[in-house]
Amino acid sequence: MQINDDMKKVLEGTAFLSLVTVCADGTPHPIIAGEGKVVGDTVIFGIYKMEVTQNNLLSDDRAWVVGATMEGGPHGYRFSGAARATGKELVFTPASADILI
Repeated sequence: MQINDDMKKVLEGTAFLSLVTVCADGTPHPIIAGEGKVVGDTVIFGIYKMEVTQNNLLSDDRAWVVGATMEGGPHGYRFSGAARATGKELVFTPASADILI
């Protein structure tokens, strides 16, 4: 999917994006991933630790990112897609987005 200007504004304007992956037992593993940078149609996060998140992605690349901002009034998106850890970065590629608020 294409990340449009409004989505990019929310993603890059959210100080604490939430990232959710799936544990081996099927339970969700939500974390606060911090800031994300939109590069093309992906969102890049820096990896400080994220050990559980990285392990989850080795067996199941499904991921969700949620971001919201108060700029211009409450507004946000929930993205679903796939992620992978590469070096010191986590690369999230959204497949769909739902508008929130």
